Amino acid sequence: MDRRGDAKSREMMLDELLGYDHVTIQCHDNPDADAIASGYGLYCFFRDKGKDTRLLYSGRNKVRKANLMLMVEKLHIPLEYQPQMEDTVDGLLITVDCQYGAGNVTELPAEEIAVIDHHPLEVICTERMRLQPNMGSCATLVWTMLQEMHYPVEKNRDLGTALYYGLYMDTNQFSELSNPMDMDMRESLNFDKNQISLFRNSNISLRELEIAGVAMLRCNYNDDYQF
Repeated sequence: MDRRGDAKSREMMLDELLGYDHVTIQCHDNPDADAIASGYGLYCFFRDKGKDTRLLYSGRNKVRKANLMLMVEKLHIPLEYQPQMEDTVDGLLITVDCQYGAGNVTELPAEEIAVIDHHPLEVICTERMRLQPNMGSCATLVWTMLQEMHYPVEKNRDLGTALYYGLYMDTNQFSELSNPMDMDMRESLNFDKNQISLFRNSNISLRELEIAGVAMLRCNYNDDYQF
């Protein structure tokens, strides 16, 4: 594989990863809506295939943003925070919206690794990679892979809402849509408009608003250096 990724890596199918009884899906540290949505899509697929499946993230900080906490709660996403893991991951570890060994994801000990990501290649860590950086969100890539498996995304409204919100957030409220697959997913998803409105309007909590207000009231300005 060269640093652009080869055709084989882009064509990896989800059924190639069904040989494991235990599947752990890892989002990057400080996961955003797209990482959570992408991980949830994979979680639903492997869970429905009868696999012992976990969805987690690591790093120094837990998810605390109001919109993400609401997303996890309202869409019943079983996202776990795993600050450290000394034992080797049992079965297969899939990093989603990130690449195993890259700087934005804690490297959990694992013998079997797969990567699903919409960013350019950063680390060559396994032959089981699917990278499609032309897509606006990793949610779109996961949706595409689920479509290839004829997985009934439309029957799971929570999943459809998560994927829609992941694309919405990763494309600056759809203003950066360019890939036809992004548009196809947006038009086909069964999602809850009320939940999307709730997440969209909950980017800052009342407590965070209070902190920001105090900081602005107590700010100091340096005339000499203009900061």
